[in-house]
Amino acid sequence: MLTLARADVLLPTDTAWQAVLDRVPHDVYHTPEYHSLPGFGQEGQPRAFHYQEGDRDFLWPYLLTPIADAPGYSDATSVYGYPGPVGSADPEFLTRAWGALQDHWGSQRIVSAFTRFNPLLGNFNLLAELPTAAAGVREFGNTVAIDLTLSEEVHLQRYHKNLRYDIRKAREAGVVTVEDHDWTDADAFVAAYQDTMARCGSRPEYIVDRPWVDRFRATLGATVRLFVTKLGDSVAAAMIVIDYNHVLHCHLIGTAPEHAAVSPSKVLLDDVRSWGTRNGRQSMHLGGGLGGRQDALFEFKRKFSPLTRSFRTGSWILNEPIYRELEARNHARLAVAGIQPDQISYFPSYRFNPAVS
Repeated sequence: MLTLARADVLLPTDTAWQAVLDRVPHDVYHTPEYHSLPGFGQEGQPRAFHYQEGDRDFLWPYLLTPIADAPGYSDATSVYGYPGPVGSADPEFLTRAWGALQDHWGSQRIVSAFTRFNPLLGNFNLLAELPTAAAGVREFGNTVAIDLTLSEEVHLQRYHKNLRYDIRKAREAGVVTVEDHDWTDADAFVAAYQDTMARCGSRPEYIVDRPWVDRFRATLGATVRLFVTKLGDSVAAAMIVIDYNHVLHCHLIGTAPEHAAVSPSKVLLDDVRSWGTRNGRQSMHLGGGLGGRQDALFEFKRKFSPLTRSFRTGSWILNEPIYRELEARNHARLAVAGIQPDQISYFPSYRFNPAVS
């Protein structure tokens, strides 16, 4: 029997977007609500390409981002986090879905496409048997996860011995964690997070303020939680956690500089891990190092768990002539600042701006 194929593009207001997600394994980063959030470099109009044959689905959420230097052209970019495609794993179906996606992006005059894959879902595997798709997949190190189904005793055994010592000393100093149900300490979180990002030399678009936090909470609703670690009445560390499909995502965390010496973030992560286990969650995703690197941040997270997941990105040039023209223009601008093309690893290269990248 011939199965009819259907391809369409969904907006966040289309109920079909969530309906497709309800039929396939997915994460919060695939939802229309998450794609509607501002900030964190999330520029563009939320879209989701959907291809369907019978009971098989393929969904690729993305941001349609216009190119300022090329009116009428756009890029398909990724939200902050771990999206990528979701759907049926049948290779023949995926071949047709990938072809339909290329046709769609071509009709939209999209020059390049970029996504971050989801380490917990391993959804880069959906493209593994599609040569043109797999050619654009790159490995960028690992992220760290904690298996919340394990016992408390096993968790503590898995902690690095120095981590156990630091947590014990912090608790002896009076550091305690609570869930801030009413987000009373949201301003304190913002202050701690801003200071943490400033010390890390973070890009400007990663700096949040109170209106952003309020909109984030209003958009994602009950799936977001604020945990606050205090020393006395003072907020020592705080973290926004996304609680979705039995997974805790450590989304944003900040430490107040005046309390950094007592390691409150270690107690915070340990307490959220314990909360997740008590409340039946299955996994806690700590993320990776800066830019996916296995740096000091990654090693800090590894002290909590030996469990790692492969972090991969995907990048594809869809319109080679326009891409190279835009790239040449940006290279000329960068040369004035003394930046050579071989120093640029950013994709797409024509969007590289040393002032913000």
